[in-house]
Formats: sequence, structure tokens, C-alpha cells
Amino acid sequence: MCGHALHPADRSLRCPAGHDFDVGRGGYVNLRTGRTRRVVGDSAVMVAARESFLGGGHYGPLTARLAQIAHPVPGGPFGPPGRVILDIGAGTGHHLAGVVGARPDAVGLAVDVSKYALRRAARAHPRIGAVSFDVAAPWPVADHAVAVLLDVFAPRNLAQMHRVLRPDGLLIVVTPGPGHLAELHGPLGLVGIQTGKSDRLDERTTGRFEPIIVEHVDVPLTLNTEQIVDLALMGPTGHHRAPDQLRRRAETAFPGSATVTARFQIRGYRPLPVPPVAGGR
Repeated sequence: MCGHALHPADRSLRCPAGHDFDVGRGGYVNLRTGRTRRVVGDSAVMVAARESFLGGGHYGPLTARLAQIAHPVPGGPFGPPGRVILDIGAGTGHHLAGVVGARPDAVGLAVDVSKYALRRAARAHPRIGAVSFDVAAPWPVADHAVAVLLDVFAPRNLAQMHRVLRPDGLLIVVTPGPGHLAELHGPLGLVGIQTGKSDRLDERTTGRFEPIIVEHVDVPLTLNTEQIVDLALMGPTGHHRAPDQLRRRAETAFPGSATVTARFQIRGYRPLPVPPVAGGR
């Protein structure tokens, strides 16, 4: 991309250099170019499972807490409230819709690579737009344009996150907590989570971000077989296990229902001023 600003024009976004990106029938804009790396997004089955599970309100406490942190009360510990909310790896836009809906003047931008997820995110809330771009590459987002940046179980590009956040902006990162869905791992063969990942996140943010909050949110769940299958399909396990396989395992291990605990770690960061490079570059 050329880096010029994009402006709405009919059913497309255009820049002064003449580049044109159509808003597809799914309601989202694809800003990925032919030179972008190939990334496999969530499948239609995985996205349908995510929409069904989240739509059932099972992760409601997490969504509610994200909205509280993103839109703090005046004079509260988290600083000024934010208007422009960017959600990286937004999936169906469920959490973003909850955060945007908690403030009347907030607007949201859902970013994902799955066309199936983006179609749903584009309809998740009237004040949400949905786009596809490569998170590992430079982002087509203006400098300091974002008040709150959400990252829920998603890839991170800390340099771009720092660039697009306002100086008083807030980065909110959600990672699995210790023991997240531990009851399901063995019986269903869930794809494991790397230990120490959250600690490495703190190390990687050094110099760019200042940690201001660390919270743990535990959500106890009682799930039937279909809900267990949806929950398993939502994550990376969905790329490796078929629904029927997961259903057979769930029926064998948890006849009737299962009691499961979802454990989340929420980290909040403020951007730090980045020292100028020697020589003015």
C-alpha cells in the first residue's frame, strides 16, 4: 500500500494516488495485497462455533470487564476513556461489540484474516467496520489514531501497536491464564498453550509500553456436549480436530455435562515515548 489516507467513496475506499478497495458483499474491506504472506484464518466451522458459544453469553464476564477498562469512569485509575477502538484478531467482533456498545460515541474497527469471521464482525454492531490486513506487516492505520487497542488471544505486532496508539492510549491484551480449560485438555486432546507466554509478553513490551494493570478473570462454566464442542473448535484445536471427533470424545468423557473453568489474564499497557534513533533516523 502507498500509505496515503483512505476515504469513503460509494462502496469503496480510495486514496489520492488512485488505489481503490471495494467493500465486499460481506460488508468488510480486504486491504491485503498480492505481496502479503499467506495466513490461514479460522474456517467457517470454527467461526460458526465461536459465534454460537460467545452468543450464548458464556464469556460475558470477560467482555464486561474489557468494556470497564476501555471506558473508565472520569478520574479512575486507567486514565481517559477512548473513542476509537481497534481489535486485532477480532474474530466475530463479539468482544469489540461489547466494548463499543458501552460508550455511545465509540467506534470500532475489527481486524482479522478470516473472511468468515469478518462477515460476522461487520454485522456485530452498527458502529463497527471490518477489514483484513496482515498484522505482521505495516498496518494501514494512521499514527496515534487509536484510543484503545484490544488483543484477545491474537497475534501481536508491538511496533505497529505503539505507532497507532495515542500517547494516552491503552493496549489491552488478554491471554489464557494458568489452567485455562484444563478439564478439557486431556479428554478432548486440545492443542496446548505454551507456558510462560504471558511473562515473555511483559519482556517484549519493555521500552515501548508501561504495564499498568494485571488482572485475572476466572469464569466457571457448566456446558453440554454441543457447547463443549463449540468451545474446543473456537481455538487452535479447530484447525486439527474434526467436530465429530470432538463430539465423540466429549460424550465419552462428559456424559450429560461438564464443569469447566475459563481462566483469563488481562494486561493493560500505556505507550512510552520512544527515544529518537541516533543520527535523527
